[in-house]
Amino acid sequence: MTGHNSCLDTERFRLAQKRLRAAYGREPGTETPVVEWNVPMLPYTYKEMVQDFDKMLEHSKDLAAKMIKLDQDWPAFIDTLCSVVMVPEAFGCEIVQPESDMPWAKHVIQDISQVWSLRAVPPHEVPSIQRNAEWIDFAQRKLGAELPFWTLDIQSPFSVAAQIVEPTVLMVACITDPKAVHHVCKMVTDYTIEMMQAHIRQMEHPGFPGRNFPSISENIGICVADDTPLIMLSPEMYREFALPYNSEIGAVFGGVHIHSCGDYSHNLDNLMEITNIRSIQLHAGPGEFHLPDTKEEECPFNRARERLAYFVDANDITRGDVYRGRFREHYAEYVLPRLMCGDMTGCILQSCGCSGSDVEDFRSAVRWTRAQLVQGG
Repeated sequence: MTGHNSCLDTERFRLAQKRLRAAYGREPGTETPVVEWNVPMLPYTYKEMVQDFDKMLEHSKDLAAKMIKLDQDWPAFIDTLCSVVMVPEAFGCEIVQPESDMPWAKHVIQDISQVWSLRAVPPHEVPSIQRNAEWIDFAQRKLGAELPFWTLDIQSPFSVAAQIVEPTVLMVACITDPKAVHHVCKMVTDYTIEMMQAHIRQMEHPGFPGRNFPSISENIGICVADDTPLIMLSPEMYREFALPYNSEIGAVFGGVHIHSCGDYSHNLDNLMEITNIRSIQLHAGPGEFHLPDTKEEECPFNRARERLAYFVDANDITRGDVYRGRFREHYAEYVLPRLMCGDMTGCILQSCGCSGSDVEDFRSAVRWTRAQLVQGG
């Protein structure tokens, strides 16, 4: 980080980028990247960092330095602000910022007929969008462009619609007034594209696909956070109300990388129809996204892994009661046997994780995970 006692190992940084580039490109015979960014953070709340850029700067430098020390394949980056509320705020939603949690948006529409009078203000008049732009300007002046910025993730159009419109009202309208649902989704799509294009232009060194994913300097497309429709919609409803708008985003940006929490297997085949779909993220484990026992099992995941890159990670919910607090057993008994029984081309694997509070604990988890891949290979 220019002028700030950078501890960046440029050779290791290039190796991480090379491994990720090969994985996202589904190059056969290449080493599976093992990544980790979930390191102990400084004790600042999100609200504190948004209000005080010096604290956000300290957080970003500390996070980057810790990631570099892990000897893992997630290139260090400069953090950005939360995008979840940005587009809803542009359409008139009130934003609630808790003292010690992430912001959320209050619904502005309770009657689906109100979407026909819905209007958005320009991005430069939206406080959350403008604050992120101010942060990027500030950080680029202080740090330069040696490390990539973590490009914002797009909240998928249907997900944003479910923030603007009360969700039950929106779901009912999918049946009773589908034209109104399409209207709001199209408005959100157009606005999101405009916002993201300006966001990418502003950064001297954007990282792609951005938030939620290990990111590289080459433009391989952007992340779309698609939790709401993937989980809540049936395959038929997803094809009507989510797929067209995600495909429009994929056509504009040249690549889509889908994030979602939960088990979205019932819509995974739909994801493969998104224009320029490149990769998916899944929280693999008995408590969330269930992996098939064998590569021969006829299921959406086995079909997807033959076509897409896939980023596999884990958390406390994912491990479920069976593996709660048993990080390495979760990987050794559940995740790795199910992944390694098939072709791992395109796999990006987060380390097994740990309960430690020291960087060395996470470094050990990275080493252990990489060793299991070598032994199993």
